[in-house]
Amino acid sequence: MAGTAPPPPNQNGGFDVQPVHVYHASGLVKDAQFAHAGRASALVDALNKYSQSAGRGWGAHNFAVAYMIVTEKFLEARGRSVVSVGGAAVGLTVTANHYVLADWEASGRKGTQPRNAPEPAVIDKPPRYGPVNSIKWSGTGEDADSWWISGILGEFPDWLALIVGPSFQHLLRLGKAHEITPGFKQEDGRNMAQAWRLIAGETTKGSDEFTDAISTITDTRGNSEWQRAMRAFGQSVWGSTEWGRALDENRNRAEIGRSWRTNRDLPPSGRRPVVDVLKKTADTIQETLDHLAQVMDTTRATTERCGKEAARATAKDFTGGLDLRDVTKLAVGAIVGEVMLSFRSHMDQATVDAAVDHYHSEFDAAADKLIKLVPELEEAILSAPTYRSEIARAQGFGARSLNEFKQEQLAARRREPHPVHVLVRPGDERGPRGRAHPGETRRQDR
Repeated sequence: MAGTAPPPPNQNGGFDVQPVHVYHASGLVKDAQFAHAGRASALVDALNKYSQSAGRGWGAHNFAVAYMIVTEKFLEARGRSVVSVGGAAVGLTVTANHYVLADWEASGRKGTQPRNAPEPAVIDKPPRYGPVNSIKWSGTGEDADSWWISGILGEFPDWLALIVGPSFQHLLRLGKAHEITPGFKQEDGRNMAQAWRLIAGETTKGSDEFTDAISTITDTRGNSEWQRAMRAFGQSVWGSTEWGRALDENRNRAEIGRSWRTNRDLPPSGRRPVVDVLKKTADTIQETLDHLAQVMDTTRATTERCGKEAARATAKDFTGGLDLRDVTKLAVGAIVGEVMLSFRSHMDQATVDAAVDHYHSEFDAAADKLIKLVPELEEAILSAPTYRSEIARAQGFGARSLNEFKQEQLAARRREPHPVHVLVRPGDERGPRGRAHPGETRRQDR
């Protein structure tokens, strides 16, 4: 935990950031990282309450495959973003330690040499969330037809249902209803949608908590350059760079698309591409699951209605002047066969088959919709800053906080080996475009 907050830097009317403020900001960032990581773990726990929820059918199969691909990509991107925040927390503490030591050097080494504060214990490797249960149907289908059969048999008199019930499941083979039996589990789908809705709402919290943490060492009344640098730092932890491009959903350069370029005129919440991709993904999955649950509701209502109408007409054919005593005089096999033929003649098979075809197509379209999310998720995975690159950025930001963007540096710093943040100032719009930001990988130097 970050501990008790020190007196604010602006308590005396000015704005004087001291190492204690940077240490505290580091602790706040660390806390934000663990909260950010924990929300993804809660999603996995919620999703793993369900399995085989997609049901049978070629459309449902395609959807189940796409759902798993996108879920895994989402969790990988989320893990990468967790590490970025951890690097920022460590970088701020390292910077404060450098400053304390430099201040001691500048004072002529009076007193005991200060001890470095320990680096915060953070998550420094991408968490491997999951695995998440597959929702692909892999069962044998035993007892899976009960919802369909029980609804139809309920329209028969008890004595007739008793006779034909054991053979009634074969009617499912007469048309396409069997292709999607068992169908999508609506309750599972809606519960999974709720889990995705929750993570979508919480996705921006990590960004907001990070911004709140660094704002404790930011003078909002300060000069515009300071504000622009703070915005750049707040955006960079979520994947923006000085040389980022606008990309379409397939990661192709585009005039209009998601921008991955840092924009100092926007607050951190206005340019956080990794966060925005994660939220878009969660929103889309939630909406899709809710939609498919409704598709299942509609399809089931249609098939049940057609089945019940046929059952009522069939019952009328066999109950006029016929009772159980008459049935005992007939061959059971004969009457079962006649009931099956009658039911088939009354069944609106064309309507049922059309409903099943629509069901397949809706699930297949849902699969395509999810797969289209993959390119941006892959971009987010590659663009989330590494642990080390975010340490470097945080060092630069922390140093400028302590120096309030003054041109002069402590004399002692000139005698010390220069940390990477002294070489290139983060947020410097005049920085070289031909080489990467300190600590940044070649892939992030876009």
